[in-house]
Amino acid sequence: MERQTNVQTGRDTLKTIGRHIIPFAFILYFFNYMDRVNIGFAALQMNVDLGISSVQFGQLASVFFISYLVCQIPSNMMIQKLGARRWIGFILIAWGGVTTLLFFAQSFEHLMVARLLLGVFEAGFFPGMIYYLACWFPAKERARVTALFMMAIAVSSVVAAPMSGWIIQHANFFDHAGWRWLFAIEGIPTVLLGVLTFYVLYDRPQDAPWLTDKQKSWLIAELNTETQGQSACNSMTFWQIIRNPILWRLSFVYMFVQAASQASNYWLPGQVKGFAPGLTDTHVGLIMAVPFLCAMFAMPLWGAHSDKQGERKFHAALPMLLAGAAFLVIATAFLVIATADSMSIRMFGMVLFGVGILSYYGPFWAIPSMLLSPAGLAISIAVINSCSSLGGFFANLGLGYVAKSYGSYGVFVVEAILCVISSVLLITMRIPRVKAKTDQAVTA
Repeated sequence: MERQTNVQTGRDTLKTIGRHIIPFAFILYFFNYMDRVNIGFAALQMNVDLGISSVQFGQLASVFFISYLVCQIPSNMMIQKLGARRWIGFILIAWGGVTTLLFFAQSFEHLMVARLLLGVFEAGFFPGMIYYLACWFPAKERARVTALFMMAIAVSSVVAAPMSGWIIQHANFFDHAGWRWLFAIEGIPTVLLGVLTFYVLYDRPQDAPWLTDKQKSWLIAELNTETQGQSACNSMTFWQIIRNPILWRLSFVYMFVQAASQASNYWLPGQVKGFAPGLTDTHVGLIMAVPFLCAMFAMPLWGAHSDKQGERKFHAALPMLLAGAAFLVIATAFLVIATADSMSIRMFGMVLFGVGILSYYGPFWAIPSMLLSPAGLAISIAVINSCSSLGGFFANLGLGYVAKSYGSYGVFVVEAILCVISSVLLITMRIPRVKAKTDQAVTA
């Protein structure tokens, strides 16, 4: 009877924290991802208006990752000192303000400065949110919870892609180009969300007024059980944390696949416009929405399957391989003359791309909390995400030259190779299974 009561308490607790945390976290990441990729859509007009070459655009895409890389670890140290409520709220207000100011950009140099500042302010958001979710959800729930949180990428792309295309083509208010309004329309709501964060997020289960004392006790005990036997790591130094070879293996896995993913964010809109003659900016937005519409359904299902099986390695590696295959399909289509058949092949590749490049997130981000010390988890997550920034920097910088020499075909081939490297690195790791989800696991 006591066990049954405890199971019911766990079910109720997970439902409650799911309702209060995941929707708001989802909205925040929705705007974060829109801000990350809007320059790719803005480039459809902005590059012509400001005289930006393909090499310069590669520099704009990559410079973001310099400051993003440098500020990753310091920012995640701050979230442990100040708490998620204050630090994430500040981050949102700052990056929303910089995005809004891009409305007034008049030169390549203005854009470079803004992109550097965006890297500074956005550096702590994603790793901070992954750390925050790990502080609230038991390990056996994290693949699905993380997938639900990161499904904001797919939803953002489904909504933002056609919206961005329409804004760029039609929003020419007061004689200002649509790409300028794109930044303003996406920046102002982010500032408002930052203010709201101060009132919505709570740093620890102990602070949440919407949990009963019984629910708090159950959740704290569940989370503490997972860290038993690791208490000796509580005094770990920064250098002890970063000397862990498992940390660097995970970092390289994430670096290569994210190099491909992040590069696609910036380069795909322009490549899609070359799919067929006569495509407008609005058409580009609609086409870009298709793969992410499919990913909206694949991500939570794949994450839930990973939790149900208690398996992480292959659930993360297989989507990476699928994304690599998708890039090769699209690249192959560029070798033939634009026809209805080649357009169908390209769209098929886009669907595979959307499903593959997003479905690995949930299982992958459930791995660090399994293999790494909880005492250094925030810093470890920041290190992993920092390496993705390094990959994004070099990939975008290099693809500017690849596009100049080999065109769209070369861009997609490089992205395919990066995905395959990540999957091989991950498959060759030893990653134990976790206790599979039971009837205690619930829909968040």
